[in-house]
Amino acid sequence: MGTYILRRLLLMVPLLIFVTFAVASMMRVVPGDPATIVLGENATEQDREIFREAYHLNDSLPVQYVRWVADVLQGNLGTSVVQKGNVTDELQNRLPITIELLILSSLMTATIGVTLGVISAFRQNSPVDYTVRMISIFGLSIPSFWLGTLFIILPAIWWGYLPPLSRTPITEDPLSNLQQYLLPAFTLSVGASAIVMRLTRSSMLEVLRQDYIRTARSKGLAQGRIIFRHALKNALIPVITVLGLQVVGLMGGSVIIESIFNLQGVGSFFINSITFRDYPSVQGLVLFFAVTAMLVNLVIDTSYAFLDPRIRLS
Repeated sequence: MGTYILRRLLLMVPLLIFVTFAVASMMRVVPGDPATIVLGENATEQDREIFREAYHLNDSLPVQYVRWVADVLQGNLGTSVVQKGNVTDELQNRLPITIELLILSSLMTATIGVTLGVISAFRQNSPVDYTVRMISIFGLSIPSFWLGTLFIILPAIWWGYLPPLSRTPITEDPLSNLQQYLLPAFTLSVGASAIVMRLTRSSMLEVLRQDYIRTARSKGLAQGRIIFRHALKNALIPVITVLGLQVVGLMGGSVIIESIFNLQGVGSFFINSITFRDYPSVQGLVLFFAVTAMLVNLVIDTSYAFLDPRIRLS
């Protein structure tokens, strides 16, 4: 296990280099001059040139990238051309917002998806099964940004209610904090829950047809014991894989949802960085997202051995 994890961590290095260099190259192909965007159209050419020199924008791409990598190795993700500060500090300020949103939406995804999937499998071809499957189709079909917009507009029109716009730390007032994060987290989890639900249902149906499940039923074991001790654990392996992919997808979806619900997290920082062609910030945020996605996949892969002792990682 230790050798497998070490090898996976070492393989992450060249992949991270490829991803960040590709993003750095594509960002410089996108039309737009950071000096003009930040200083405005009325700035003189001399002011723009001073700006470019201050942030080394006149250097070639390889030189800029090597300088950025050298900063990363020292724990510095670069200097933002918009915030005029360290990208690492800005990320640390915004990260708790995004982490809380992702944790809450991931818990909703797993809870709703797995629960409805198990219920649908055990009530196959019943009205409950058809209802759950229709709900999953609805969740797969509706765009998250449109659903989030409805969650803001419709309660305001019908009941005069708007979710809190100012962030309250969970340590100060958990209820107010939950009121702010509940709707965006649910919006993020709807599509992912539908995917998890459909996969859980199909996986459970396959497991329920196995001989050992019929043996457990013939012994008179309680339905709950059959579900949780025998069927669900074996059905979770493909579900865990998809859950890991959905967590990574939730990270991408948070970029839009944070803007809709006025959450000043990493997602809104990412959008502003792209808008202003803030190259160091974009590269630093892409590095953060890539490392997070790879670590999530590593955790998912290593969890297989705990779910099924027959699986060995080598």
